[in-house]
Amino acid sequence: MSYLAAMLLLYLPSYQAFVGLCNLLNTPSVLGLYRLEPQAVACRARVFEQLCSQQLPAVSRCIRSVGLTPEMFLIDWFLTLFVKCLTVDVASVVWDLFLLDGEVVLYCTAIAILRILEDRILHPDGRRGAKAAAPDLESCCRVLNEELRNRVNDPDDLLWHIDQVRRKAPQRICAEIRAIENTEFGTGQRISGR
Repeated sequence: MSYLAAMLLLYLPSYQAFVGLCNLLNTPSVLGLYRLEPQAVACRARVFEQLCSQQLPAVSRCIRSVGLTPEMFLIDWFLTLFVKCLTVDVASVVWDLFLLDGEVVLYCTAIAILRILEDRILHPDGRRGAKAAAPDLESCCRVLNEELRNRVNDPDDLLWHIDQVRRKAPQRICAEIRAIENTEFGTGQRISGR
């Protein structure tokens, strides 16, 4: 939560930041994320995997083949609304979109980040062909953690990628994300564990 509080304190006086944090923590998405209920985490990971497979099949296969699960990076990104992994100016764009459109923006942002990092994930040493190093768990983790902030550093570029992901996202998946939000807030159907 400290990342959320810090982001709010950059833009608001302390009392308003506190009120903003309280309100943010009571939104369906954030409240649901911070509960960390295993079924809800698994559901979010499954929806992310579906969206990733649909939009970035090579990255999805690579992540699976090296043994990286979405829970290993996605939950951290979502819990901090991307403040921990992106620079403040880039994360601010994500926050603007999140406050307007809700949790679906978090998924689109995660896929947009993978789009930007796709070449680096699939070709960790930058080479292609027979002499190229194959991706492994260590190289994927390095790209998604240590290198992320330096590689995803243009707010306009990220915004363009988020828009592209959003345009290509199947309505079925977007509806499922909205259902997760509603379920977390107690206004929808039970979360599917499919």
